[in-house]
Amino acid sequence: MEVIALISGGKDSFFSLLHTIANGHKIVALANLYPPTTASDPITTHLPSTTPLALLPSAPGAKDELDSFMYQTVGHTVLPLYPHALRIPLYRGTITGTSLDQNLSYAHSGKRGDETEDLVPLLEYIIARHPGVKAVCTGAILSTYQRTRVESVCERLGLVSLSYLWQREQAEILADMEAVGLDARIVKVAAVGLDPEGWLWENVVEARRRMMLDGLERKWGVHVAGEGGEYETVVVQGPGWRGRIEVPEEGREIVRSGGGVGHLKITKANFMPVEGAMEEVQQKGWAKDLRIPCVWDAEFERILETIVSTLPTTPLPPQPPLSSHTPSRLNPVPKPSVSTFSQNLFINNLTSPPPSPSSLHQSIAAETSSLFQTLSTLLAAYGASFKHIVTCTLLLRQMSHFPLVNSTYSTYFTTPLPPSRICISVGDLLPPGVNIMLSVVADLSFPSSQLRRGLHVQSRSYWAPANIGPYSQSITSSTGWTSLAGMIPLVPASMELLNNAETREELADQAVLGLQHMWRVARAADVAGFLGCVVFVTRSEAVGPVIEAWKGAWKGWKGEIGWKGFWSSPSQSSSRMKQDDEEEEEEEEEAGFSPPLIIAQTSTLPRSSTSEWAGIAIDGPWLHKLQTACNSTLSPPSSSLPRLHVTPQSTTYGPNAPHSPTGGLQMFCLPPSLPGALAIQIKRRISTEQMEAGNATVYVSAGVASMGQFDAAWAEWVGDGIGIQVVPVGRVWDAEGREMGAAAAVRLGGKEIF
Repeated sequence: MEVIALISGGKDSFFSLLHTIANGHKIVALANLYPPTTASDPITTHLPSTTPLALLPSAPGAKDELDSFMYQTVGHTVLPLYPHALRIPLYRGTITGTSLDQNLSYAHSGKRGDETEDLVPLLEYIIARHPGVKAVCTGAILSTYQRTRVESVCERLGLVSLSYLWQREQAEILADMEAVGLDARIVKVAAVGLDPEGWLWENVVEARRRMMLDGLERKWGVHVAGEGGEYETVVVQGPGWRGRIEVPEEGREIVRSGGGVGHLKITKANFMPVEGAMEEVQQKGWAKDLRIPCVWDAEFERILETIVSTLPTTPLPPQPPLSSHTPSRLNPVPKPSVSTFSQNLFINNLTSPPPSPSSLHQSIAAETSSLFQTLSTLLAAYGASFKHIVTCTLLLRQMSHFPLVNSTYSTYFTTPLPPSRICISVGDLLPPGVNIMLSVVADLSFPSSQLRRGLHVQSRSYWAPANIGPYSQSITSSTGWTSLAGMIPLVPASMELLNNAETREELADQAVLGLQHMWRVARAADVAGFLGCVVFVTRSEAVGPVIEAWKGAWKGWKGEIGWKGFWSSPSQSSSRMKQDDEEEEEEEEEAGFSPPLIIAQTSTLPRSSTSEWAGIAIDGPWLHKLQTACNSTLSPPSSSLPRLHVTPQSTTYGPNAPHSPTGGLQMFCLPPSLPGALAIQIKRRISTEQMEAGNATVYVSAGVASMGQFDAAWAEWVGDGIGIQVVPVGRVWDAEGREMGAAAAVRLGGKEIF
């Protein structure tokens, strides 16, 4: 793709430019926003052939630092030298707005005055001159604030957002910068331990400076890459440069702002060509020494190696169609199930009303639109709207319908942080005449005027797949539940499927990568741990690798918070974490606990993946707040840390878990039986002694009953006391790989809340 590089002059935006090139893209333009002058500045163009070798005097009234929430502006005066260094045109616009919307996730309101919107006319101007542009690259590492604003603008302009540094290890990034010869000079400091005299104009990627930053991180919590605003930089030389920018001492003026904050005002600079560097070098050569992060985390790579070493050597047999597992049986359309529990509204098994006799063949677009109109009416009856929905499950007859369904779906979720989503195709297991079925959970206690917590990453990166459509990777409700979207094994940087799953090893690769994606999302979402997980597979041969991957990820776990990178309580000291690290090898030898797992076979998954992981987790900050509230009621007050209580069939949480827990998730499987008998067994198995049972999701094997038959049996033997979502699947397995007749995931709520 042809790409616009949004640059500030800082190290991260330039390093992201290199990774964009390494991923096969071409930078055709540089874009920059800078402080306005007293006059009204138009968008200016700086071409390589006309850019001067020396810095021009600043215009009257020009500012050198705005302290913007969105854009780095310090050091902006040297940017007109960049086109000459890189032979790429630079387009510059002025920052006229301010930080009106200071929420982490940006909501475009159409009102003027927010500095984010200054990016729109600049990009439109560039696109008019470079009509082949398809994407924008930026250098965000941890800043959700900056990333979501760029994504908002890109979405409106039909551009792809590229953010290859997102969620990468900061110390690792600095080391990689040094390895490729990047020279990034510090031009602003604003943190304890970073005094202006000792740090300004130092090359931050040099080993000595990196060691000093590591020490400040351990002592004061300083972000080594400056992601907390500790410092800002200007690049003066790097790969692809035809020379370097020289700023003499008399051209650097220290400006102090109080509290140890200081920045450099650059008044004089020159571009000095390097002998022999005037020859044209193709962009792909700029990234020849760049280290590309491995797709695999070391931990999951070890898990994969263990699984592959035990796989059968026989080739994969032909895959029979799912319909061959489905005996002919009646399959009436289930009635929608609507219930409330623990401040949540559950709307299950929702379908479009039957078409009128005059239009027997309803299009998938019309069916989807009708379904969502029905959903809107049901939500309104409970004082809710689409903004309250935290997660959706879409069942399709054909995955080929997805583009049309998604097009209509997207019109109903237009605000930041849309619901998480699971989307699977179940083929002819849906009742006749039904091509789409929807189930949602809405958080009734959350004010629709506020932004909830979640992850809605639309940028391509090395981290995890960008979302395919209007859904979030995770959404946390006001009661602490974090719903994780279904994760399939796409390579994040390219958004292509990892492989074609033509061998058993490739099947295992897909299974483990999907789990790694879910794990990375859970870490970034600040979850304390998983309550349980459902994995959808399209081949039975994936069941073994899925089980071994899940067990391998949890090997040695005892229910403690903060396991393998998950959120840990602020009360946990670094010494305790160090002790945990020292005991890791010993713990790894023990089996430990694994949260409950259900595996279900379905017809087709998005992008023809063979596995999709969908987890439910508990939010770390919410659980810590709950624990703190409980501790304060005790006499004497306690300093107990939160833990999760895990059994093979349930995970509960709360200060007193497993006694009088606050909530939990119960997951279990049952052998084949008649639909009525299964419904009765599920009701009996639900733990209600200390917990109240809420909504149940039941995965019914096609060999046992149709979804319509099971729904009717549930209504007859259980009634409407517990809301039910029925998911028809080809086959279902438990966490030990035993094929079963049905599986249930039941949301539980405690009878004692602090």
